[in-house]
Amino acid sequence: LRKGATGKPLTPDLTKKLGFDYLRDFITYGSPAGMPNWGTSGELKKEEVELMARYLLNDPAQPPEFGMKAMKATWKVLVPVDKRPTKKLNKLDIDNLFAVTLRDSGEVALIDGNSKKIEYILNTGYAVHISRMSASGRYLYTIGRDAKLNLVDLWMDPPQTVAEIKIGTEARSVETSKFKGYEDKYAIAGAYWPPQYVIMDGATLEPLKIESTRGMNYDDQEYHPEPRVA
Repeated sequence: LRKGATGKPLTPDLTKKLGFDYLRDFITYGSPAGMPNWGTSGELKKEEVELMARYLLNDPAQPPEFGMKAMKATWKVLVPVDKRPTKKLNKLDIDNLFAVTLRDSGEVALIDGNSKKIEYILNTGYAVHISRMSASGRYLYTIGRDAKLNLVDLWMDPPQTVAEIKIGTEARSVETSKFKGYEDKYAIAGAYWPPQYVIMDGATLEPLKIESTRGMNYDDQEYHPEPRVA
């Protein structure tokens, strides 16, 4: 936890060397390297900045697990398979289509590859990290950093989310089955936390199996509690 990825780690062994004043000012004013000025921008109050600085001086609590029961509680089939169209009802060229994340607005834009025109804007939720097309091109799978997964039917007019699920508390990626004979049959999504991946029904997102990635490192054979799935 807090080990960093693109950014630097924020573990107490490092933050304690920096001290409270440094952390408070860094959060308040930001940095030329890209850290936002959370304090002077008004995004955080002075008390909130100080609370965050103190928090970073302590060991982080382990987040809760997210198993099958929690996952199924978030699973929704908004349009059942038998209620979906049997042919494409719109004029989208799904063979030449871009799905572009509109990060701050929580949306994805569908853009025609020839005209570069925005055809539709879909409400997908917070910070979509990646969008994947199914093998047939009918479905679009999006996953946000909050681990919410949307299944969009591109045959509908307009295209819309037909199923959704949350597969953890933080995630980055989703993919679909494309092997011959299994086209569109399964979807798989990986989580940063809990460190696991989930196999789902490709048409409904029903969670079928959860696999943890916790285990021993291949080289030093030491236990790794947080091997993220990206």
